[in-house]
Amino acid sequence: MNSKKLLLAVISVCSALSVWAQDKAPSKYEMRAGWMASVANINWPAKKGQTMEELKKVYIAYLDSLAAVNANAVVMQVRPTGDSFYPCAIEPWSIYLTGVQGQAPTPMWDPMAFMVEEAHKRGMEFHAWLNPYRIAQNDTTKFAESHAIHEHPEWFVTYGGLMYFDPGHPGSAKYSNNVVKELVSRYDVDAIHFDDYFYPYKVSAKDADGKSYVVDFPDTLSWEKYGKPFFKDKDAWRRNNVNQLIKSLSETIRSTKPWVKFGISPFGVWRNKSTDPVRGSDSQAGVQNYDDLYADIILWSEKGWIDYVTPQLYWKIGRKIVDYPILLDWWIKYSFGRHLYVGHSMGNGADEIERQIDTLRQRGFDSVQGSFYWNAGSVLRNSKQRDNGREMNPMLKAKNRYIALVPPMAWMDMTAPKPVSGLQVKGSAPIVEISWDANYSDNLNAFLVYKFEKGQPVDLSDPSKIIGRVRYDNNAKGVFYDKSGQKGQFTYAVTALSRNSIESTAVSETVKVTKSAVK
Repeated sequence: MNSKKLLLAVISVCSALSVWAQDKAPSKYEMRAGWMASVANINWPAKKGQTMEELKKVYIAYLDSLAAVNANAVVMQVRPTGDSFYPCAIEPWSIYLTGVQGQAPTPMWDPMAFMVEEAHKRGMEFHAWLNPYRIAQNDTTKFAESHAIHEHPEWFVTYGGLMYFDPGHPGSAKYSNNVVKELVSRYDVDAIHFDDYFYPYKVSAKDADGKSYVVDFPDTLSWEKYGKPFFKDKDAWRRNNVNQLIKSLSETIRSTKPWVKFGISPFGVWRNKSTDPVRGSDSQAGVQNYDDLYADIILWSEKGWIDYVTPQLYWKIGRKIVDYPILLDWWIKYSFGRHLYVGHSMGNGADEIERQIDTLRQRGFDSVQGSFYWNAGSVLRNSKQRDNGREMNPMLKAKNRYIALVPPMAWMDMTAPKPVSGLQVKGSAPIVEISWDANYSDNLNAFLVYKFEKGQPVDLSDPSKIIGRVRYDNNAKGVFYDKSGQKGQFTYAVTALSRNSIESTAVSETVKVTKSAVK
């Protein structure tokens, strides 16, 4: 694309974003994602050992419930405890899938390929959620024969009754990079996602006198060998271990597929002001990312190692020690231009989530770009607020009235794909067929179909006019059916959409739809 066309693409996106920021029209660009946890069978699978048909049915129900509230991404946990939800050359099948770690599903199938395809069918991104260090929730003895613990026991430690990769051992970081590289290479995922589990949350115990103390993470061997010769401070060494993991994973993802994003969803407080008067937040959280989990999140954003951060702001507005708007403004200040999405705890109820969404939208698109819902089960069940019975989904449908595109990232490919050609509109009410020829571009991802009433200009900044999204599946032709049954004069417009949500110019046709024909 020449510089003039690139400038026009950027101006088009900026125009649509400014409308959102001014709150003069519904948002066209906003992240709306639902988390789905597999660990402990929280969401999906609902229990171990379900049949392929049961698993597919429930997963589709989750996606359809998210699509019904105009969500545009699913964040699926596919590596919960050093095991996988896909046939992996490196790690065993997950215990949360079949009930036995290392046991393949019967009949053999690939849940990951299915999950990605079904998400994309609905115009939703698929973010593959992995846990980098945790390998056992409770029973540390039942590992598959193929598990790395048998070949490399020196990589692992036990803490608080659970087992983890030792972040201080170089072998664990190299292993994690191999896992991510294989996943990104094989599957059409849109992002790699980590949550808040880095070094584990600290565990307390009682001494002989009954006094509580914090149990230190058992990494003495790796500290003596890999840390102490180079670091005076053990905490700084631990942070460096996580920093180097994040940096190397970022490089692995970008070198494998540069369009795949890397996102982190940390605990909601980086540091309290009492700990760090200069950069800490005005909060009194009992846990701090930097000091307790050794996760220096804001460094990763500042260095550009991650593409988005989704702090888990699970507290209600007005909670004095961890107040949502105070923390939101802090994260806005320290996002360093990377995308900021807010993690909401849907268990707080529809009233609170509505207030939180309103608050973040009031900050403007330049500050915060969307929401993640913890978790998708609340949407699947249409959960009710405890005190007044208000349902979650009607609220979300009202807030997310129209389709929204995942926000484009300015540091990724901002090139627009080639426009479609050969647009044809035919048929009659109640079904009108819109078809077009796809013109291949390396970054072509989907097509958007707009519908404007008589006298309305073709305005791509208005999401209320989007009537369909069609995934590009390598076919030379695309087609969409308008089943609204409306009669009258309409202008149909089609744009090509890149992986980074950059649109081509629109190709349009004005027609008169009658009961018998399109003229």
